[in-house]
Amino acid sequence: MEEPVVKLEGLTFTYAGSETPALKDINLTVRPGEFVTVTGPSGCGKSTLALCLTGFIPHSFDGVMEGKVIIGGRDTRTCTAGELAGIAGLVQQDPESQLCTLNVLDEVAFGPENICLPPDIIKERVKWALSAVGLSGFTDRLVHTLSGGEKQRLAIASVLAMRPQLLILDEPTANLDPRGCREVLSVIKKLHQEQKTAIIVIEHRLQYLLPFSDRLILMEEGRITADLQPQRFHHYYPTFKVKVDQEQCSAGSSFSHDVVEGPAISEKPLLAVEDITVKYEQKIALKRISFSLYPGETAAVMGDNGSGKTTLLHVLLGICKPDQGRVFFDGEDITGAGVSRRARDMGLTFQNPNHQLFERTVIKEARLHSHFLAADLEQSLKRVEQLLERFDLSSYREQVPFALSLGEKKRLTFISVLAYQPPILLLDEPLVGQDMERLELLLGAINEHRRQGGITIMICHEPPVVKCCCQRVLFFEDGNLIFDGPTEEAFNELARRGRDEYLPQSCFAPEAVKGAMMGS
Repeated sequence: MEEPVVKLEGLTFTYAGSETPALKDINLTVRPGEFVTVTGPSGCGKSTLALCLTGFIPHSFDGVMEGKVIIGGRDTRTCTAGELAGIAGLVQQDPESQLCTLNVLDEVAFGPENICLPPDIIKERVKWALSAVGLSGFTDRLVHTLSGGEKQRLAIASVLAMRPQLLILDEPTANLDPRGCREVLSVIKKLHQEQKTAIIVIEHRLQYLLPFSDRLILMEEGRITADLQPQRFHHYYPTFKVKVDQEQCSAGSSFSHDVVEGPAISEKPLLAVEDITVKYEQKIALKRISFSLYPGETAAVMGDNGSGKTTLLHVLLGICKPDQGRVFFDGEDITGAGVSRRARDMGLTFQNPNHQLFERTVIKEARLHSHFLAADLEQSLKRVEQLLERFDLSSYREQVPFALSLGEKKRLTFISVLAYQPPILLLDEPLVGQDMERLELLLGAINEHRRQGGITIMICHEPPVVKCCCQRVLFFEDGNLIFDGPTEEAFNELARRGRDEYLPQSCFAPEAVKGAMMGS
């Protein structure tokens, strides 16, 4: 039998300043060619495990590590992360944190160059890796001009180019559109089959992974609680197997029985966009976009990575100035208004939560928006306390926000915006990094906002969630708004256009979605 590429014995790790271990007595063996999926609640230690597997722990993070971590026959205590680079490759939760060059070509070539591969081999690997993730035509693009999903693909390509014995991907589909998700996982599957690479994927979106996973590892509170074959997974998380009730989830059904069309509530829209166009250098990011939203509407913004979705949210808040067009709030032209003026009425959560974390503790971060924007500060600060408890972050109140997991950071930024109650929520992929329980909490809060007459504009790559909780869909393609209308009509139109990857899947936690939207 081949020697294992991963062997963990009694691994326990406690971060400096923490009393509770992030990992507790982990024992794990992974052999060459195995495909292992790791899942579990947000903050249970999955990303910490990935850092241990690549030698970043114990060398780059302060804390106490006990037990043994052997990767490719090397003990990580005596072998640095740099020395493990050709053996183990990690794509982190936050892809921007591992991008270090200015353009796409240099980024993918960086790793192979640093292990002194011949130029012709480097060229071949770069070409293959970019093609594998759908970025073949991006070689000269500057990294900072890429969308979040494109940056994630680039991070994956840079690790693929190293051809490691062990490939670790920490939520690799988090910022990918459905098509990109399928393409990237297809490449990973091919790499696994043809080169016998050992692969460990940390994910919440399991519907794409279960068909070709050899093992499924469940984690909770820093421990491995189950190590099983994928066909047995439904005994532990049955919600993944329940089919979506098409009648209940469809527009006009019992899940939206109290939703009233906007014009019936108000004769004028709360938000209107007219003929918005945005250009980035030589690229047109948005092309003459117009739409209106009314009180009580939740609208999903969908489309491929790089289609203009995030740019739209930035235009609405005033971060990005349009080259032409106008934005209206409650009938007032706010096109010339600054961010600080608009932020009283629109609360934005960024795709990457690290871009809006400023304070040294969780509690100060959660209160930050309220101090500047709340109409009633006392009530807003009370809501902060309630929301921290509701979203399972109260125990972290004195911790540094950057020490939280990706899912926890996303919830923290959501709390800071929700607490001061802006009429419009602008949410850029708010569901990233959330387990099923937290998904239900987030959707429940969005539904409460809708019931109170608020508008939510949510970039979302999860069609079943859109089907159950959104009344409108704005679908973008290459900067064009190609569809704006009721959710059910949107899915019919996407089916007609052959965009099957954007149609609801039956295996994405429908019970959690339905429970949240019913107010349970």
